[in-house]
Order: sequence, then structure tokens, then C-alpha cells
Amino acid sequence: MAAISSKNEGWKLKLLRGSFLTAAILFILFPLYWMVITSFKTEGELFADQQTFFPQNFTLQYYLDPVEGIFSPNNPFMQFFINSTIVSFASTLLCLTIGAFSAYSLARFKMKGKRNERLSFMILTARMLPPIVIVVPLYLIMQQLGLLNTLWAMLIVYTGFNLPFVVWMLKAFFEEIPKSLEESAMIDGSSRFMAFIKIVLPLALPGLVATSIFTVILTWNEFLFAMFLLNNTDVMTLPAGISTFITQYKTNWGALTAAASMSILPVLIFSFLVQKHLVKGMTMGAVKG
Repeated sequence: MAAISSKNEGWKLKLLRGSFLTAAILFILFPLYWMVITSFKTEGELFADQQTFFPQNFTLQYYLDPVEGIFSPNNPFMQFFINSTIVSFASTLLCLTIGAFSAYSLARFKMKGKRNERLSFMILTARMLPPIVIVVPLYLIMQQLGLLNTLWAMLIVYTGFNLPFVVWMLKAFFEEIPKSLEESAMIDGSSRFMAFIKIVLPLALPGLVATSIFTVILTWNEFLFAMFLLNNTDVMTLPAGISTFITQYKTNWGALTAAASMSILPVLIFSFLVQKHLVKGMTMGAVKG
């Protein structure tokens, strides 16, 4: 009887856990679902008193319409998309290049006392700083450098702001790789730099992929810096560009939701293509991350 009772309690616990997880997933995904289905509704449905959970009259107006569609020649959406792609992937590549060397140094070269830990914490505190605190100084700096309304400004800012996060993550991944592998390579005549390139980086590839995904997402979704540093639609990134669909006199909900729906596709596709490495990377850094 005790075994049956224990089995029933286990079944009830699994059911409760499954119900809770399902409810949490629905709660998280519902806004995304609503955004996507809104982009396929007609203007009459958008402003109807009784909203529906699925478009009654499915339309691609806000995607393909020659005047209002986000892919029309007069709509700057594609320029926003290109700008975000350039800035996000260039910034991520730069962060990984600089961050890999910095993280490797912290992971392998131990300083006296607890200076490694203190330095690592100091690097992380830069990422803890609220962006709104430094946006005005950054604006003044970029103004003095003549970089306002340029993609260079965003590349510099995003690289500097995301670099502490990259260093912190990669440090945990590099610490998981045995030092003996590099030492064996150096005994065979390889320099430390070549051992890092040929031994450490290939083994840390899952960690690099996981870090790159998080960095791309952080950069792709960033809004505050883009809003303050970019005023020209020719150089706006997606978050700042999509906000231009909200004007003083009208909010173009159809185009706004269509643009927002399209903006999530690149990150989803990129994550799907590297999902195998992402899972390995998250597991790899789980012990000391």
C-alpha cells in the first residue's frame, strides 16, 4: 500500500509540475503569439471592439503592400534590418576576439593573492552598471568624436558594453579545459599562442557559440543607446527604427507588429543552426559558470 501511495504522489507531483511549466510557457509566449497574429489582421480587425485570437481575414498587407508594407521601397525596414545585422555580428565578432584573449589570460595566468578574482569581479561590475547612467556621457563623447548617427558609434558602444559579459563567460569555459593539453603541445614545440589557437579554441567552440548567441541577442535587442545616439533613419537599428512607427498622431500597429515579428527571425534561425553547440556550451560552463 505504501508503494502504491508513493507512486500516486509521484504521479501527482509530475502532473503539477507539468501543469505549472505549461502555464509558464503559455504566459511567456502569448505576447509573441499576439504580436505575430496582429500583423496578419486587417485594419478593421485591429481596431474592432471584440478582438479575436486568430485573424478572421488573413492579410499580408503590412508585409507586402506597396505603400504600407514593411518590404515596400518607401519603408526603411530593410535598412534597419541591414544596420542591425552589421552592428550585431560585427560587435559580437569583436567581443569574442578581444574577450577570448582576456578570458584566457584570467583563466591561465594566476596573480598573487586573489587578484584574478578581484579583477574578474571588477570586469563584471562594468556590465552591472545601468545603461541609463552612462548614456549621456557616451552621447557627449560620440559628439566630440563626430560619431553621432554612425554605425561606428554603435559598434564601439556595444563592444564595450558586452565585453565584460563575454570575458566572464569565456573565463569559465577556459577553466574547464585541462592545462595538460596545452603543456603537451608546448613540450612538442608549439608556442603558447599556437597552443591557444590550435588546442584551446577548438575545445572551447561550444562555449564560444553559446557566448556569441547571448551577445548577438543582447546587441540585437538593445534600444536605449540606439535611441539616443541615432537620429537618422539611414543608420537606425531595428529597435530604434521600429519605434518610429509610433508617431505623435498615429501608431501604425500593423506595420509595427509586422516589423517586430520579422525582427525575431534572424536570432531564431541563428540559434537553430547552432543549437547543438549551444547545449554543449551551456553544459560545459555549468560547473564553474
